[in-house]
Amino acid sequence: MPSANIKNLSVPQLLAMRADIDKQLQSRKTELQAQLAQIGGDGFGAKARSVKGAKVAPKYRHPKTGETWSGRGGVAGWLAQEIKGGKKREDFLIAKPGRKKRAKAKA
Repeated sequence: MPSANIKNLSVPQLLAMRADIDKQLQSRKTELQAQLAQIGGDGFGAKARSVKGAKVAPKYRHPKTGETWSGRGGVAGWLAQEIKGGKKREDFLIAKPGRKKRAKAKA
């Protein structure tokens, strides 16, 4: 498509140009959708899904009350009070269960 100074075009010329652009965009869209279908994509991969509201395992636990905090968002009130009292955040970490090691394959 030749480049044109759109300021000098009339309204009918601009509308015709718009129609040409719409056709080209639709054609390109169809091509891309066909290519996506060939590779088995649907446009909604793992990154496209929202994680908002997803449950997260707690990371910190108060030893006396059992209250927990996931470590996301604002600091939990009970933890903030304990930190002001001189304790460290690390004192309330929940121990992660140890991972089982795989046995090495013998050759």
